[in-house]
Amino acid sequence: MPKPKKPKEISEQQVLAYLKSHPEILKEHVGLLSELALSHESGGAVSLIERQVRVLRERNILLRRQLNDLLGNARTNDDLFAKVRALTLALLEVSGWHELNEVLATHLLVDFDADFACCHLLREHLRLDHLMGHEESLPTAAFTRGARSLCLPLRSAELQRIFPAGQHEQDGSAVLLPLTLASSEGCLAVGSRDPQRFAAEMDTLFIGYVGDVLARIIDRLD
Repeated sequence: MPKPKKPKEISEQQVLAYLKSHPEILKEHVGLLSELALSHESGGAVSLIERQVRVLRERNILLRRQLNDLLGNARTNDDLFAKVRALTLALLEVSGWHELNEVLATHLLVDFDADFACCHLLREHLRLDHLMGHEESLPTAAFTRGARSLCLPLRSAELQRIFPAGQHEQDGSAVLLPLTLASSEGCLAVGSRDPQRFAAEMDTLFIGYVGDVLARIIDRLD
């Protein structure tokens, strides 16, 4: 008499694959739920439904946090866009160097909550608080090698060279934006007493827009 064949063992992966392809099976066998239990961190056991509820709750919390982050970033960008728009409109009304000096002071120092601001230009006979002319080279030339803006920490002595109108007893940080001018060189510098305020990974998209408008105004004044 032939021996009965030994039942083929089913692997755990096969069970999982079957449950994934038949997600309604537990609804058809409700009594099975009372027999299923998963180990809990406290050493007890919870039903499969309770475990699913907990996983979904954790996912919802994560999604809610991500949504709050997106909304927060959107509000920040809206506020920043409004300030850039106000600065742009003010720049378009400028008709002289003293007016430009006042606009930079009002909007960059007040609206953008910066500690220092100075626009350096390769031209003579320009000595204002936030507009500085230079005959040979700009004090930002050692940092800006190219036409891209950058954020970086600065030592107190470096801050003093770039923002001569302020007092610099401690280190800080700044964003430096080379200006594309028609007949000279220029760089807009915005600084902070906080060394972490302008970090290297900071987005400079909006300050880039300001630089484009500022360059056009300077070309017109020249």
